[in-house]
Amino acid sequence: MTAVASRLLLGLALVFGSGVTACGGDDGLDCKVGEPQYQTDLYFGRNRVNNEPVSEAEFQAFVDTVVTPRFQDGLTVYDANGQYQLESGELVHEQSKIIVLLHDGSAARSADIETIREEYKSQFDQESVLRIDSQPCVAF
Repeated sequence: MTAVASRLLLGLALVFGSGVTACGGDDGLDCKVGEPQYQTDLYFGRNRVNNEPVSEAEFQAFVDTVVTPRFQDGLTVYDANGQYQLESGELVHEQSKIIVLLHDGSAARSADIETIREEYKSQFDQESVLRIDSQPCVAF
């Protein structure tokens, strides 16, 4: 890429990127009640290959030591039952946990969320942690 093309791309990113946050940008959400915030839902599968599923105590310790220090204002955790089908046709059922986080959508918050995902994958030998970001209107 030439220097001129690089500068042009940087200029376009600055012009069109203003107002864009870590979670996808300002979509002009006009709240009739409450204020716009960002919501991230994280889906944690509990099955492990050649090991017992992640226990309630292990998951709670993870929430207490990894998640809560990054989201001290609070979070919600609930149980879910997921399933998927392997190429062989076998149906796999998996107990899961979902954590709901409300935040400002900043790059720092997004980095905290990515740290949580990577730490869970590392601690519990997981391939992935699903992340879903949305921008709801929130009122307390």
